[in-house]
Amino acid sequence: MSLLQNNSFQAGLKDSISFGLAFIFLYIPIGALGASQNLSLMEVMATSLLIFSTPLQFVLVQSYEAGLTLLPMILALNSRFILMSSALSLYLKQTSIKKIMASSILIVPSVFSASISRFKNQQEDYFVYFLGVGIPIYLASILSTLIGYYLGASIASPLFYEVIKIVLPLQFTALAAKHWPDYFDVSAYWIGLILAPVFLLLLKEYTMLIAPFAIGISIALFDKLGRKNG
Repeated sequence: MSLLQNNSFQAGLKDSISFGLAFIFLYIPIGALGASQNLSLMEVMATSLLIFSTPLQFVLVQSYEAGLTLLPMILALNSRFILMSSALSLYLKQTSIKKIMASSILIVPSVFSASISRFKNQQEDYFVYFLGVGIPIYLASILSTLIGYYLGASIASPLFYEVIKIVLPLQFTALAAKHWPDYFDVSAYWIGLILAPVFLLLLKEYTMLIAPFAIGISIALFDKLGRKNG
């Protein structure tokens, strides 16, 4: 059976549509920002091809001259991938390391959220579903970066970036909805929202490094205790 005919892959393709549309609005500005910063096409495209992390790409494209001083921020922004990879590893035990390494670029919050919520409720060809969700989103992001670069200054308007501020909350709302009615998973989103000011006050520049781990570990512990008591 070819990959396109696989039921799990088709399910992944279907679930990728809503997230892929959001990524179009996120990655066109990355391309446009790179053009406005006088970066080459290859430099801008490399961020989507090799990094594929929306907030980190914005930071790198906007502050590329900062060089190694960006390293702490890069580590902070990428720390969340440790949690996501750990959770996915439970379902991908039968998948070879080569396949996992080759597809690791696809591990982003949207793909992770869609995969985990699906894996908990249905038996799937887990890795194939993961590819079905991730590949279209990855390709849409690359194409959108390219389009944004060539559109350049013509879309670099304040109004366009105000639209992005609307798209991001909507995307996270969609991510949370994918986990309904798993209350512990959904709660991670609103707990993060409520506690954000507290984390910023106490942790300051270390918020993005510590907060995801603190919330994720707490939710996992409460979930484990609940299962034992149940």
